[in-house]
Amino acid sequence: MKKITTILLLSIVSFSCKQKPLTEVAEQKNHFNHQIFEENKLPPRATFFAFENPDISEKENSQRFFNLNGSWNFHWVKDPKKRPTTFQNMVYDDSDWKTIPVPANWEVEGYDHPIYLDERYPFTTKWPDAPTDYNPVGTYRKEINLTKDFLSQDIVLHFAGAKSAMYVYINGEYVGYSQGSKTPAEFNITEHLKKGKNLIALQMFRWSDASYLESQDMLRMSGIERDVYLYSRPKVFISDYHAKTTLDDSYKNGIFNGTISITNNTNKEVSKEVFVSLKDEFKETKTVTVPANSTLEVNVIKTIKNVKSWSAEIPNLYALSISLDNNQFIKKPIGFKRVEIKNSQVLINGKAIYIRGVDRHETDPFTGHVVSKESMLKDITLMKQNNINAVRSAHYPNDPYWLDLCDKYGLYVVDEANIESHPLAISEETQIGNEMSWLPAHMMRTKRMYYRDRNHASIYSWSLGNEAGEGEIFRTTYKWLKEQDDNRIVQYEPAGKEDYTDLYCPMYPKPAYLIKHGKSKSDKPSIMIEYAHAMGNSVGNLQDYWDIIEKYDNLQGGFIWDWVDQSLEYKDKNGKPYLAYGHDYHPDLPTDGNFLNNGLVDPYRNAHPHLSEVKKVYEPIQFKYLGNGIVEATNKNFFADFSDKTLEWRLLKNGKDSITATGIRINIKPQEKKSWKIEKLPLNLDSENEYILEYRLVQETATQTIPKGHEIAWDQFILQKGRKTDQPIGQVGVDYKIHSQSSIHEIWDEKTILHVDKSTGVILNWGYRHQTIIGSNLTIKPNFWRPPTDNDLGNGMPKWAKTWQNASYNLVPTLVKKPILKNKNVEFSVAYVLPEDIAKVIVKYKLLQNGALNVNYTYIPIRKNLPNIPRIGMFIQLDKGFTKTSWYGKGPNESYSDRKTGQKIGVYSGKIKEQFHSYSRPQETGNKTDVRWMEVSSNKINLKVTAPQLLSTSVWPFEMKEIDFNSEEGGKSASGLVPVTKKHGADIKLGETIQWNIDFLQMGVGGDTSWGRLVHPEYTIPANKKYNYSFTIHPKTN
Repeated sequence: MKKITTILLLSIVSFSCKQKPLTEVAEQKNHFNHQIFEENKLPPRATFFAFENPDISEKENSQRFFNLNGSWNFHWVKDPKKRPTTFQNMVYDDSDWKTIPVPANWEVEGYDHPIYLDERYPFTTKWPDAPTDYNPVGTYRKEINLTKDFLSQDIVLHFAGAKSAMYVYINGEYVGYSQGSKTPAEFNITEHLKKGKNLIALQMFRWSDASYLESQDMLRMSGIERDVYLYSRPKVFISDYHAKTTLDDSYKNGIFNGTISITNNTNKEVSKEVFVSLKDEFKETKTVTVPANSTLEVNVIKTIKNVKSWSAEIPNLYALSISLDNNQFIKKPIGFKRVEIKNSQVLINGKAIYIRGVDRHETDPFTGHVVSKESMLKDITLMKQNNINAVRSAHYPNDPYWLDLCDKYGLYVVDEANIESHPLAISEETQIGNEMSWLPAHMMRTKRMYYRDRNHASIYSWSLGNEAGEGEIFRTTYKWLKEQDDNRIVQYEPAGKEDYTDLYCPMYPKPAYLIKHGKSKSDKPSIMIEYAHAMGNSVGNLQDYWDIIEKYDNLQGGFIWDWVDQSLEYKDKNGKPYLAYGHDYHPDLPTDGNFLNNGLVDPYRNAHPHLSEVKKVYEPIQFKYLGNGIVEATNKNFFADFSDKTLEWRLLKNGKDSITATGIRINIKPQEKKSWKIEKLPLNLDSENEYILEYRLVQETATQTIPKGHEIAWDQFILQKGRKTDQPIGQVGVDYKIHSQSSIHEIWDEKTILHVDKSTGVILNWGYRHQTIIGSNLTIKPNFWRPPTDNDLGNGMPKWAKTWQNASYNLVPTLVKKPILKNKNVEFSVAYVLPEDIAKVIVKYKLLQNGALNVNYTYIPIRKNLPNIPRIGMFIQLDKGFTKTSWYGKGPNESYSDRKTGQKIGVYSGKIKEQFHSYSRPQETGNKTDVRWMEVSSNKINLKVTAPQLLSTSVWPFEMKEIDFNSEEGGKSASGLVPVTKKHGADIKLGETIQWNIDFLQMGVGGDTSWGRLVHPEYTIPANKKYNYSFTIHPKTN
C-alpha cells in the first residue's frame, strides 16, 4: 500500500510540471480601423482623486493609490510581424528582455529613432492603413503584488497618456484598446485581478490609423508618455464632477452650478449623503437615492456675492470640497470668470483683454515628451517673469498638472484637441474635414479633452485642432462644444471666418492683413493663433505688430510660435553634448532639419536673446516723458493695480549712473494713467554729454513666480544727445615719416608703424608702442555678408544675395591714392571693385598723429536692380589675445535694427568669447545696435572705436566662415521649407583670430515666418543707394 501511494504522488508531480501551451493573443486589427479607436475604456471624466479621508491631499499618500511608474520589462521589434504573441501569459519567460522606465519615449531609451517632420507623415503606406513593415512595436510587462484590502474595492487602471495604439492585458486576459495619446485611458480591471501576484501586459504600436490625426509639428516618438497607476474606488462612487462657474451681468457676483455624478455599481439602490462646500462661501448636504447599476447627477447652484473673479492678472481661486458619505473626499481649486464676445471683442470679466501669448509643446532635452513637474513649474515661472499672459496647448491637451499651474499662477489657456492631419490637409483633394467616417474619431478626441479639462479656470477657449482641414466634421465638433459650454469661446484656424469658429485666428498674417481686419466690420475678433516665428535669430518687428494690434479694437494679440526649442541632447564620440536635429536622429530618414527649434528658450530653458524683446513688448505699463521732468505712466492691465510694485529711476550720463532713486510707490489702477514730476531731475544739462532718463517698474512683494526686486518693465528717454565727436585722443607727436620700398609704403613715428601694400593698399602691418594690431594673417576690409539666419535660409538669401557673399569673400583692392602727409596726418585711399562690376567701395584711411586710424567708407552702386545688401560695414581681424570688450550702446543682449526695443542704452562689458549666442544651428549672432563706442582689449593694448554716427557692431572669437552656411552640407528638407544643415552651435570652435565687425548698417532679422517672408522693407539695405560712414580706431597701451 505504501508503494502504491508513492507512485501516485510521483505521477501527480510529473503531471503538474508539464507547462500548458501558451495562448496567443487574439488578432490585433483595431489599429488598422479608424472607426475603432477604443474598446472597454471608461467614459471620460475630470481630473481628480477621491481620497479615503479629508486629511490627504496627494494621491501618492492614499491607500487607494498604486503607482505603476518605474521599471517595466520591455521588448521591442522594428517589424510588427516579429512581435511576441504570447507575452500576455503569466508564465511567459521574459528573462531575456530589457527594462525601460515608465513613463518614457522608447526612442529616447535607445529603441529606434526619433523622427522630425513638419508636413509629412513619418511612414509610407496607403491611407488610411497603418504601415505593416516598418511599424515598431513595444511590448511591456510588469508584475505587481496586490493585497486583499486593496482588492476589496473596484480597481481602475489609469494611463494618463500613451502613444499611439495600445492593447492591454491583465493576467493573460484581454482588457481593452486605446488610441488618443494625450488624454487618459482608464479600464475597470476588477474582474481580472487576484490577491498576490498579477501581471499587467500591453503592446504599443508606434503607428496606427490614429497617427493620421496626430501629425503635429514635433519629434515623432512613442511609448507611455505620462503617469500610469491603479486606483481603487468603492462600488458606489463619485464618477465625475462639473464645477461650472461664471459671473452675472454685473460682473460682481459669481454663479456656481455644480454637478456631481454618483455611480452605483451594485445590484440594489442605495441612499448616500453628498456634501459640497466652497470655503468661506457655502456648505450644502444632500441625501440622494442612487438606483442600482446607474449614475445619478446631483446639482448644487449658488450665487457668490462680491466674488473674487479669476483672471491671469489676479488668479483668485476658491477651495471646492466634495464628499460622498464619509469615505470619498475630493478637493479642487476653482475660479470664477466670464468669457463672451461683444462688439467684435473677446471679453473676460467684461474687459477686452489682450492675449500676450506663446504656443507651447511638451518637450524635454533628456526625456522627450515626458515632462516633469519641475520643468512645468520652470516654464510658467519664466513666462510670468517675461510678461507672457497666455499659452496655447499646441497641439494637444497638455498634462493636467500644467493646467493646475495655469489656474494657480495665472495664464489664459487655449486648450487644443489632439487633432492634426496636416499632410492630408495641405490639399483639398486629400483633407478629411468632410470625410464623415472620421467624425467619431474626431469627436472622441474633442470630448475627452472637454470632459478632462472643463473645470479649469485658466481655459478661456477650446480649439478644435490644428491644421486638420475644414468642413462638416469640424462644424459638428464646434456645435457640440458650444452646446456643452456657453462660457468659453471655440476657435479653429482653418475655418477662417466661417460659422464654426468664434474667432478669426490666423497664422502668420502680414501686417497689412491685420490692418485690413482691424478696419473691417467683421463680427469676429482676431487673435493670431501663431505669429512671430521664433526660429533661430528671429522675432524682428514684434513691436510693429503690437503698434497695429493696439490701434484697432478687434485685434487682441496672439501666440508666438513658440515657447521652447524641441531638440534632444545627444553626445558626440568624445562625450561632448550637443542639441540634435535633422539627420542626427537618423542619417537616412527624411527630416525637416532644425525646423523644430523655434523657441524663445532653448531646450534647457535658457533664454534666447529675443525673449527680452518679447518681455519688453509685452510689458504691462507704458511710460511717456512729457518734458520738464514730468513722466506719465499708463497701467495696461485690466484687473491688477500696481500696489505691490514700485518705481525706480536713474539719470545716465554717457551710459553710466549719475542720479538714482528707488522705492517710489505708485498705485495706478487698471487702464488708468498717472503723471508726476521728478523733483531731483536736473533740467539744465550740458551739451557735451549724453543724458538718458530710465524708468523701471519693480516687483516690491515677492510672489511664487516673481521674486522681490524683479524688473517687470522699463523705458528710456534721451534728454540730451551728446555731441558726436570723433576727434584725436592723446598728445600730438612729431610728424610721421613715409618711406616707399619696392612693394610697401612704410609709415612711422616714435610710437606708430603702418605698412601699406603699394599695389592693393591693404594694411599689412599696424603697430602701436611695440604692440601689433594688424600683422600676419590679420586684416581690415569691407564686408557685405552675414552668416544666414534661419529666416534668411527660409527666404532663400544664400541664392538671392549670393552676389554679396561672393563680394565679401572675393574683394579685389587697389591703392588709388598713395600715402601722403597732410596736416600732420597720413592719408591714403583704397578702391574695391566688386565682382562683375556691380558696385565699388572707396575706403579713405587717415592715420592720425596720436596713432589712431580713421576710416571713411563710401559704397557706390554701379549696376541697377541689385538685391538688397545684408550689411554695410568693415571688419578687422585681430589676434586672439584680445579677450575683453566693452561698449556704449544697446545691450546687454544682441540687437538688430528690427529687434532692439528690448535692449537698454548703457555701458556694458564682457568677455569676447561670450559675445555670441549658440543657436542650435550656427548663424548671425552677437550684434549690438546704436553703438556710440566700442572697445576691445588684451593684456597689453586696448582698441576703442568711436564714430560721428551710431554704429552696428559685434566681436566674434572666430572668423565669419566659422558660422557661415554651407549649402552642400545637409541637402533638402522633406517639406522643402528650409535647407537641411548639419552643423551645431556646440560645434563652433574659437579661432586663432577674432573678427571685429564695425558696421554702418545690418538688415533686420525678420520673423514673420521662417519659410519665405522677407525682412520688412524699412529694415533692409537697398543696393541702389550710396552709403557713407566713418569711424576711428584709437589704440592705447596698458
